[in-house]
Amino acid sequence: MLAHPYFQKKIVLTTKHDKLRLIKPAFDQYIGCEIFEINMDTDQLGTFSGEIERMAPPHETAIVKARLGMNSTGTAIGIASEGSVGPDPLIPFINSNIEHLVLVDDENQIIISEVFRSFEITAATTTASVGQELSDFLIKADFPAHRLIVRPNSNKKGEYVKGISTLDNLIQSIEKISKISADRLVIIESDLRAMHSPSRQKNIQEVANLLAKRVSQLCPQCQVPGWGRVGFEKGVECAECKEENPNANRQEKLGCTKCDYTQLGEVVSNSLDPAQCQFCNP
Repeated sequence: MLAHPYFQKKIVLTTKHDKLRLIKPAFDQYIGCEIFEINMDTDQLGTFSGEIERMAPPHETAIVKARLGMNSTGTAIGIASEGSVGPDPLIPFINSNIEHLVLVDDENQIIISEVFRSFEITAATTTASVGQELSDFLIKADFPAHRLIVRPNSNKKGEYVKGISTLDNLIQSIEKISKISADRLVIIESDLRAMHSPSRQKNIQEVANLLAKRVSQLCPQCQVPGWGRVGFEKGVECAECKEENPNANRQEKLGCTKCDYTQLGEVVSNSLDPAQCQFCNP
């Protein structure tokens, strides 16, 4: 059996937030490449706390991150991730964490990507004043396992204290930031940077596992990495009335990141539950 094209190849991971330990194990397991980390100021592309707004969607931002490290090290293959935490796009009243991970390969002129969406994320926020009782909030925020940020309530671009991990530091930070807040109130929120959020770390590990598996699969036609699901064949008949829902997923469609070769994959559904039928249950 031939070795994977990336076996023992150097791949640079661009990050400021200690993600190598989260991403590397999956690539060690599935591919055996040599991922190394370069620490760069990726905050310039946007921050979770909002003092620097992200100007591009997460997928595109991750690609820019990867290229920063590739250009800095002269490496032809790079990896980077970008995450978001907030109201879920499908269930807006619940917070979700969506993690994007990309591999940019300039040798093959391809980009391989995966996305992982999870509701298992600790993301708490509250407005507080000096001396306010915070016990309930700290339990909800899973403090100090998950670290915190304190910022002015009245000025989003004001001074921030990040990575707060002790109660004494939290109290001192509230006192300090309240003095520069016009209404003397502060916002306390979860520090969602990867190195300070254990629940987000788990989700980054999950997306790393998905991407490593996908990268490990070679196109049956051209042998380029990244073979996997690219969409679905649509159209499923209702089990009761036999009318077809043209938007329901019938079967996976597998494809290559380089050539146009595709195959049909696993069948998702041969029939539609009447409860999901727009005719039986309008």
